[in-house]
Amino acid sequence: MGEPEMMRKTLLAITAAAACAASVCVSTPAFSAGYSLVTTTESGRIQGFTKYVLGTKRRVDVYLGVPYAQPPVGDLRFAAPKRHADWKGVRDGSIMPPACKQASGGSEDCLYLNIYRPAGKVVPDKVPVLLYVHGGANVRGGASGVDGARLASYSDIMVVTVQHRLGAFGFLNLPQMLHTEAGNLGILDLEEALRWLRRNIQHFGGDPENITLAGQSSGATNACRMLVDKQVKGLFHGVILQSDDCLHDVDTPDVSRARSQEFVKAVGCSGAADQLKCLRELPADKINEASRKLRIWNPTASMSAVSQIAAGNWNTVPVLMGANANEGRAAARAYLDADIDQYEAWVKGLVGERNARKALMRYPAYKYSSKYAIPYVMGDFITDSGMRGLGGCTSLALARAFVRGKAPGLFVYEFNERNAPMKNSVPDYETLASHGAELAYLWPDTGVRQELYEQFTDRQRDLSYLMRRYWARFARAKTPNSRHLPEWPAYGKDGIVMTLSSDGSRSVPVEQLEEAHKCSFWDSIPLVMGRGDELPPKSAQEPAAQPDAGAKPSVPADAAKSVASK
Repeated sequence: MGEPEMMRKTLLAITAAAACAASVCVSTPAFSAGYSLVTTTESGRIQGFTKYVLGTKRRVDVYLGVPYAQPPVGDLRFAAPKRHADWKGVRDGSIMPPACKQASGGSEDCLYLNIYRPAGKVVPDKVPVLLYVHGGANVRGGASGVDGARLASYSDIMVVTVQHRLGAFGFLNLPQMLHTEAGNLGILDLEEALRWLRRNIQHFGGDPENITLAGQSSGATNACRMLVDKQVKGLFHGVILQSDDCLHDVDTPDVSRARSQEFVKAVGCSGAADQLKCLRELPADKINEASRKLRIWNPTASMSAVSQIAAGNWNTVPVLMGANANEGRAAARAYLDADIDQYEAWVKGLVGERNARKALMRYPAYKYSSKYAIPYVMGDFITDSGMRGLGGCTSLALARAFVRGKAPGLFVYEFNERNAPMKNSVPDYETLASHGAELAYLWPDTGVRQELYEQFTDRQRDLSYLMRRYWARFARAKTPNSRHLPEWPAYGKDGIVMTLSSDGSRSVPVEQLEEAHKCSFWDSIPLVMGRGDELPPKSAQEPAAQPDAGAKPSVPADAAKSVASK
């Protein structure tokens, strides 16, 4: 079969998988590999298939929809994941698994992972493994949103993409739940996936002693929680954190319980003697709708991961971490209609009256001459303050925490590709290197990222190739460096950061980024813990300012000045 026909069949299979979602579907493997692709796991056998990397003649073996835990339905809804039961016969590993329940649909039966390995690998090969956790604010996304074939094929590593319960299904916190489960079922799902890899990945040719945990945005938030959980010590051997500061987007137990009670009331179970029993008897769609309306669902912790890391109380492994230079720029499109008064009131609500005066000197409404001047400066404020945990000064503070926590290897980047193509609902709005812009460079073969990759210039494709080489090298050797790649210095006590750009990637002193993000100012005031999602109404009087400590945090703030200070 020729490559164009092969690619056509692969796309048809993908389309069919998306259409059947939670239904049982039958698919034919892409072509015969010439060797057995039936692999035996602890629970039974599964049939994989071989496909081409999109647009190439390189091949990978793929196993889609591999179950790593029992479906969390019935009495297992809102319970810790359980080891999957044995099955008879051979499972079809050519169907993408349904995503976990979320606003766009999905299924409760969703605890699956996808495995991509270089074609022809066998059990004794022990290929390094990269386990990737998707982003999506812990309310959306899935394992099949990333195609690991290109990275696996070109870098001779195994890529595993995983999904976990989302929204209320994954982060509900009720008094009836065990302490270890309350507010963190989605994290427990991911930890169960790590245990499954430890027991099974060698059957696919992977090395259980060389697993790198990687995540972007909320996927990195979840990885941070696993970094400080001793229950998974030794189950992964390196970590890649993209666009997270190990501080924000984690609820205190009180906030988590309050949100959960609001949810329980919304579905009509607040008066039940046994709230869990009531919830387990409800239709999944009713739970999903109430979960969607509450919008925010986070892991739960009484102490931030960054403070534990700084204190040396973490699963010490080599770290590759970083963020994008303009993380908040795209998010600020939500404020296109904001005026100066609203902007200044917004700032006061976040940092307090006295600190607002200082902030507005550094982030004046007239900073830009564009018609989007207000959202542009708000994007800078969001980025530099780190208020949503995506980058800026709190990301650089995390790097310092890893130094204090004696990370055995630390490599820090800033993605600074100002012309990175992004899906943009406002055509003349400059998104720069916004949150998520790097994903098309690392995972260019699915959905909108495939469309963006097709817009890349030759130099952007070179940057994409370089970044994949760095990420894969770290997965293999726990350093991004090899004699075939430009040197990426360790962060170390000197604070060296690799800036990634199609104009030329280079290492720079961290002081250069601290100056660009105005970190001397942000380090001098309390951390900004509010998200600033809502603007003050134009017609209303200015709301009372928050205390100078900033908006009331909904996340552990124990790290405040000790972590942010140098």
